[in-house]
Amino acid sequence: MKKISQFLFFILFISYTSSVAKAQILNDLSFEQGAYDVNYYNLDLAIDPISKTIKGSLLCRAKIINSINTLTGDPLNTFVLNLYDSFSIDSILFKINDGVFSSVNYTHTEKLLNISIPENVSNNDFITAQVFYNGAPQIAVNPPWGGGFVWSESTNGEPWIGVACETIGAAVWWPCKDHSSDEPDSMSISFTVPNPLICVSNGKYMGNIDNGNNTSTFNWFVSTPINNYNVTFYAAEYMLIEDDYESTIGNTIPFYFWVLPEAYDKAMNHMDVFKSEFDFLETTYGPYPFGTDKHGWAHAPYFAMEHQTIIAYGYDFTTDNDWGFDFIHLHELAHEWWGNFITAKSWTDLWIHEGIATYTEALLTEHLFGKDRFFEFMKRTKLTIHSIYPLAPQENLTLMQVFLDLQAHSRGACVLHTLRYHLGDESFFELLKRWAYSDSTDFDNTKGRLCRVLSTDDMKELAQEITNRDLEPFFEVFFREVAYPSLNVLRKSDSTIFTWETENNIKLDVNIPVLVNGEELQVEMIEGQGALNILLDDDLVIDPNGWILMNTPSITVGINENIAQIKNYNLAQNYPNPFHISSTIKFTIPEFQFVTLKVYNLQGVEVLTLINEELNPGIHEVSLNGNKLISGTYFYRLQAGEFLKTKSLIVN
Repeated sequence: MKKISQFLFFILFISYTSSVAKAQILNDLSFEQGAYDVNYYNLDLAIDPISKTIKGSLLCRAKIINSINTLTGDPLNTFVLNLYDSFSIDSILFKINDGVFSSVNYTHTEKLLNISIPENVSNNDFITAQVFYNGAPQIAVNPPWGGGFVWSESTNGEPWIGVACETIGAAVWWPCKDHSSDEPDSMSISFTVPNPLICVSNGKYMGNIDNGNNTSTFNWFVSTPINNYNVTFYAAEYMLIEDDYESTIGNTIPFYFWVLPEAYDKAMNHMDVFKSEFDFLETTYGPYPFGTDKHGWAHAPYFAMEHQTIIAYGYDFTTDNDWGFDFIHLHELAHEWWGNFITAKSWTDLWIHEGIATYTEALLTEHLFGKDRFFEFMKRTKLTIHSIYPLAPQENLTLMQVFLDLQAHSRGACVLHTLRYHLGDESFFELLKRWAYSDSTDFDNTKGRLCRVLSTDDMKELAQEITNRDLEPFFEVFFREVAYPSLNVLRKSDSTIFTWETENNIKLDVNIPVLVNGEELQVEMIEGQGALNILLDDDLVIDPNGWILMNTPSITVGINENIAQIKNYNLAQNYPNPFHISSTIKFTIPEFQFVTLKVYNLQGVEVLTLINEELNPGIHEVSLNGNKLISGTYFYRLQAGEFLKTKSLIVN
């Protein structure tokens, strides 16, 4: 596979999800689907690569938690699962509690499988439905982003089969309650494939059976809760790389990599990279959550996917990329904590999965290569943000809107970056571990009892409890508002006033890091305001390392400040220069007039307009946000009346 940077990977993700389609999975649940909690699934399928079809059954056992519709008073009489209409239903068996299975009526339309409940049920009853079905599953156009089955071939022409469905839902290939808020407590999975294919899946390997008809059935058991879209398989003529890993809490974790024969040697030489990144994640977030099953990877016919305990790996076993580590492995492995162990209650809470996983890449960059590369990573991450919704909107969105418009990867990472600055390193890294493991003395995830489904509000409440700080203003501004906060800076002769401006007039309390004549200081912001006693001609750089996700600061100078001494035009050299994240440009004009200040690249193409308006006479400053520019040399030009002056600047 062609080498690809983290930045390019994100761009490809956005472009591919634009082709995802038509799936309109909403965050709300109908009464019928909200009335039960899934306890157990048993999926048993035969996969035919020649006809590209599947055939088998799904058994779902669920507990009734709301047998009466509180709005209408009607009893629950329909058990609703999701399944694409392209499949044919052969039959459905149904039972209540420990009763006997019998056939029931059903309808199947608009991706809803409506199964009649033959008699009244009460809260705490268990109902079980077994759906027998067959058909040709949707084929993924751009896996894993364009969801569905992947019918591919290895280099020797043998079948190489997989499935990925995060963007469109698991109902594209098996019947389930297709909602992120409900995970089974455990799951049995069986796949029958032609010999000599090896079929690997989630959870613990329970053996295989040669059926005597040139097929074999491979059995797996997931002992913990699992997201529907994480249920998966990979079938190919695999070779197995096997090892054990000693966790930070002392338990031994089975470590497996199923790889195609032609990549075996390369994969073997890459295992130390995998292990070192695994070490980093356990150190940062706490023990691997699924050690009772396995830590597994499968060489996949598509790029990557965080399928629980059996992650897809389609990269090329290299660290020869922009960041010097295997970011595909790291990102997908981070999802074992953020996505699989801790799951977003709603798709609009997707930052819990993607924001933390993306910030993990930044943290490993810092760990391996230091702060400068870390800040460069975050600068490039900010370049990708173009969201039109808040990071965690309090409204129902389609899954396509979530993936295309929330920018959970990049914006989520940048908000976490800001939260880290706001809390300080000690509190922030403790928070990450406690978000994963709320009890700092309890890391035993046997049978998945510590797996949790959390919302943004849940994460906020935990953060406040763990840090003992009021984080309401922070979460309201950075998670619930569309616009970034703006910082207004008023410079006077002997002081500078800083004021936060937010979409909903929240009195933001995030302090401001600044450089004053090269000295690092912090402006304490109380009730949205702060001040520094510095002189007007002191060099001021706001947030030089780009910690805070905000609009470019607006810097103005008091109208009456030193106007009498200003008789000439002047454009100063930006400070600092070269710079990485933020720099300040200072200029003076002696009279009221129209002023433009623009930035050009070396080809003379305008890339930024910093000022384009009438200004009063006096000293003016503007903050230049390096996050909007790639590294290189630029020119900035001031024009005021007949005065025209150009200087160069360097972004590194």
